Amino acid sequence: MDKYGNKPDKTNGRFVILIIMLLIIAAIIAWAAMQTITGIENPGTIADNNKTTTPVTTPGSTASTSVPLQVDMDKLGKDILSKVKFETELQQIDKTVAEGLLKVSDGSKLQLYMGNGNYSDELILITAKDKKSAEADQETAVQYLKDMRKSFEAYIPEQAKKISDAFNMRSGCYVVVCVTNDIDTAKEVILEVFE
Repeated sequence: MDKYGNKPDKTNGRFVILIIMLLIIAAIIAWAAMQTITGIENPGTIADNNKTTTPVTTPGSTASTSVPLQVDMDKLGKDILSKVKFETELQQIDKTVAEGLLKVSDGSKLQLYMGNGNYSDELILITAKDKKSAEADQETAVQYLKDMRKSFEAYIPEQAKKISDAFNMRSGCYVVVCVTNDIDTAKEVILEVFE
């Protein structure tokens, strides 16, 4: 009861709660609209299976895009090996040995190129059966690089930095990882195929 002996009006309390709820809903709708507009202005931040986007990566980063195109990974491997400078000659590792070092998803094709054990230079090319498998394969490659970096830090620390700066990208069902000091050339050769 108030000071005049009247019972408080429950309708006023409910009305206030209703107004507060409507304000919260309006704020959520405004936030969602801003996120949508931002995504349209920056299309590289939103991967859409129906759109073609250009992969954008930097050394040492992980990026992904959806690119509905076919890439000849054998040719890409040859182009990288012929145009990019590596400190050691890279050789393709036998499929069984490669899959023992880097476990990819079922149905994914792995091509692993390595030099001698004194250098961290490597090239990893993965063609997955679908985008979800490629995402998992990229995570596996990232973990592989972390483990490799830890090993090199223990006995050849100058090679560990090269691993930290590795070029790592995923585009659709393709994953490419390149460990080299010639990272700018590697990036250029790789991105040219995915544009």
